[in-house]
Amino acid sequence: MRRALWLFGLAAIILALSGQARPLVTVFDIGAGVRPVGLGEAFSGLADDEYALFYNPAGLATLTGGRASILYQSHFGASTYLNAFGSFGNFGGGLIFFDFGQVPCLTAQNQPCKDAQGKTIESFGYSSFALTAGWGTMLRALPFVGRFSPEGLALGLRIKFVSITSFDPVQFQALNISGVAFDPSFLWNLGAFGPVKSVRVGLVLENLLGLAFGAAAEENFPIGVRLGVSARVLDLVILSTDFSLNDGFHLGAEYTLTKLGPLDALSIRAGLLTRTGLGLSVGLGVVFSALQIDYAFLFHPDFEGSHWISAAFRF
Repeated sequence: MRRALWLFGLAAIILALSGQARPLVTVFDIGAGVRPVGLGEAFSGLADDEYALFYNPAGLATLTGGRASILYQSHFGASTYLNAFGSFGNFGGGLIFFDFGQVPCLTAQNQPCKDAQGKTIESFGYSSFALTAGWGTMLRALPFVGRFSPEGLALGLRIKFVSITSFDPVQFQALNISGVAFDPSFLWNLGAFGPVKSVRVGLVLENLLGLAFGAAAEENFPIGVRLGVSARVLDLVILSTDFSLNDGFHLGAEYTLTKLGPLDALSIRAGLLTRTGLGLSVGLGVVFSALQIDYAFLFHPDFEGSHWISAAFRF
């Protein structure tokens, strides 16, 4: 986890220091949820827990009861990462925070940076904070359009607010950027096909409507499309795959055993993703009563692996 967050922070700072047209870099560019990470973030065609809000809010239409999950990481007083997601019925909410910490500010001549008034700038950093909320419903439950909708098709809507603190390398001053974006999505349960108990297809239109405040004219939320497919085989194995215009190909698998002694369920996961080169993930999840503990290890051939762990509660 530490290495993944440092890579994200470095990428954000590098983009801030470049003068070329660029999309906004936010906490939505980090994967959320330990179980989805263990599945290589191939989750938009599955979307069957509280992290449906992050990957495909249409999945909220299929949830019942209440769920909450939290992940917190702090690394030697430098970078800090927190996400907390929850759902109740068909509604979901989430909070994400990332602070890369401070980086010494030096010019190309290796001299301390100075602002327009000649004041020395010792360091600068990057942080991003987001709030998101979403809702999902089966289209057949809606008036007027319900009678024309196919069985098993769900609609999801998500709104997200993002605040970013970065650095302007030209004026040598802090940049404060905020914005809102709106993401509609769909999830279609196609039913069973022989030993395949359930096939789901997901579609997310990322940042279909987005507006940034305080950003340079060339900066805005990148519009993207994410398509996912999942299949549940014999109630034991889940296979899932995603393709995103913004972060490439994802592939995941989960094998679950139930009623193992004191455990209600034990899940073993593996995944593949291509966001920053070819990455591999493995994961493990245990469920005991209302508590679920998930662990994932994300491996990248060019960097050290990162550990993810979280606790989730069902009520």
